[in-house]
Amino acid sequence: MSSKKPGRNDPCPCGSGLKYKVCHAAEDRAKAVPPPAPAHPLAADLKTAMEILGDPDTTRLSGCLVRLGALLGEWGPAPGLRFDAKAFADHVGPELARLSDKEGQDATSARRELLVGTVRALGTPAFMEQLGTALLGRASVPGLPAGDRQVLSVGVLFASASKKLGRSRPEDNPLLDVVFDVQFREWSAKHAELVKKYEALAGGFAEETLPPEAREALQQARGGDVDALLRYVQSDPGIAERIAREARERAARVEARMREPSSPPVFAPEEELWLTCVLWEPMQALKSLPQDAEPATRREAVTTLMRAVKGALDEDFLSGLLGRLREKAKDASADEATRAAFMDTAIAFEAEPARMTLAALLTSRQEAVGRSAEEMVMLADLKALTTWTPETFEPYRELLTTMGLPAAAARIQRCQEWLREHPVTLRPETA
Repeated sequence: MSSKKPGRNDPCPCGSGLKYKVCHAAEDRAKAVPPPAPAHPLAADLKTAMEILGDPDTTRLSGCLVRLGALLGEWGPAPGLRFDAKAFADHVGPELARLSDKEGQDATSARRELLVGTVRALGTPAFMEQLGTALLGRASVPGLPAGDRQVLSVGVLFASASKKLGRSRPEDNPLLDVVFDVQFREWSAKHAELVKKYEALAGGFAEETLPPEAREALQQARGGDVDALLRYVQSDPGIAERIAREARERAARVEARMREPSSPPVFAPEEELWLTCVLWEPMQALKSLPQDAEPATRREAVTTLMRAVKGALDEDFLSGLLGRLREKAKDASADEATRAAFMDTAIAFEAEPARMTLAALLTSRQEAVGRSAEEMVMLADLKALTTWTPETFEPYRELLTTMGLPAAAARIQRCQEWLREHPVTLRPETA
């Protein structure tokens, strides 16, 4: 047979005597069609993500965004998952200083103004494309749980939405809200840790006894220019070493007090329940390791637990915890030693929140105490259950609402959102 393609009315090369168009033409055309492209490995997850975005009930979407923030926190400032670090710092530092000078502005509106200005400046189409690519790459990592793949797929769809919607405003894209919150917490932790440690160090002696350069750097940091303090501390190795030593000694004191049977619990009941929900799986994974487990395996389990602790300590959790500790440190009805202990604890938790939280969970001898007899009974009932689900937490959330504790009720709602994807089995069912 000739390799040259015959014309439609030419004799078919097969020798049948029929014209090509009525003999083998259709068969040859079918063979020439390329095979269908293989389905994208995330096709099912992206389809589920589309369903989540289209669901009028935004509960699942809210849960996805919370989990996405936790994942970004666990992974840290990896390439593509954050705004440019220098551009972020250069924008946020001066903006915070400006907002702090505005009179009569509440924290919510200040936070919104900071968010809007930041994402408008940094949430460019180029950044969104880079972020979407990075999230898609993370979602394609083998072994990732299906729920996390769907969460990342939701992020990918939000990243591509600005290109499809054209003139959409960056502040209306919830993905940028998540990125801003995570990066702002990291930026704040880095700078607040330095400022608070230095202020704690300076608290041991009169500020007027500090060198002029130290006093000036401290004042600039309080005014929003934290880099001035950072440069000063880095220029004096002795100061940096003393800050580190003071922090170690304080942490050791606080941990020792938490181990004492008479020490009051650090966490409120809703905080303790939240930490139990989020840390249950990695904590059990660490406890279940055999005694002869390889060091690398044990290190990986500890690392996973620490990542989970950091992810659990969102901004609201830390601000509530630290605010309560500072209030107790000012309680005039308490003796001086008790007030000093609470202030010590507040400073230690602010400096190293993840480490101190884990220490409190592992070493404290007392559990969180309810604020009323009814709450104490309900907490006991919860802890007696074998499995925690969103439904089992609903009566407690309603109780906190009726007690006039909206922040505590909101934390329990966060627990419920977590439990929808990660139900907790406290102990096996008994026969």
